[in-house]
Amino acid sequence: MNSFTFNGQCSDDFGLHISKKDIYSAPARDQTFVSVPGRNGDVLIDNNRYTNASVSYTASCKNIRDKATAIKLWLCKPGYFPLTDTYQPDYFRYAAFATNLNIDEVLENVGQAKIVFNCKPFRYSNAGQTKYALTSSGTLVNPEGFSSQPYIKITGSGNITLYIGGKSYYITSVSSYIELDCELMSAYKGSTLCNNKISFSEFPELVPGSNTISWSGSVTKVEIIPRWRTL
Repeated sequence: MNSFTFNGQCSDDFGLHISKKDIYSAPARDQTFVSVPGRNGDVLIDNNRYTNASVSYTASCKNIRDKATAIKLWLCKPGYFPLTDTYQPDYFRYAAFATNLNIDEVLENVGQAKIVFNCKPFRYSNAGQTKYALTSSGTLVNPEGFSSQPYIKITGSGNITLYIGGKSYYITSVSSYIELDCELMSAYKGSTLCNNKISFSEFPELVPGSNTISWSGSVTKVEIIPRWRTL
């Protein structure tokens, strides 16, 4: 029996029986085509992003009259939350429930519904959530076909340069540690923003294949959650 888990709760907990999964729209590259007078063909402008994907599950539920309110309270929360299912158990998405939940009573006290999520384009591997702790230079191998945007924590002090894949990232006046969320493009220490300590605008990425990681300065440890991802 297939199931999905959203925001930490499993569909099985609500007696939902999943019979089918659909992906209505696969993530597409966001591109703009511009017509220029006197020029054959459109000019293509790449916006350097992918669009969201729509993922739905066909579900049925017994005793639907008793469970409908609980199901709506579970799903109808604002924001993105992790979405996993038994169809692809090694990956998860960030999903938002962004439609009305219409439950049709197909038999007496048995309901059927199509539960639709608006998902961020990438699927993230569970393996990519592992934290790697480096006390000397090393290599991380990205097994996916897309670059990832990791979380990095650098424990050290003073001025530090981080090297990843031949690129350098200079950080000033580190006190104890600094954190980089490369997906959010933000540097911080706990709850304190530290973007004033970095001298780069493009945050580190881990490209497909091998990524050599090293540093200079007073560093005792570099911790990385690579966040491997694919479409």
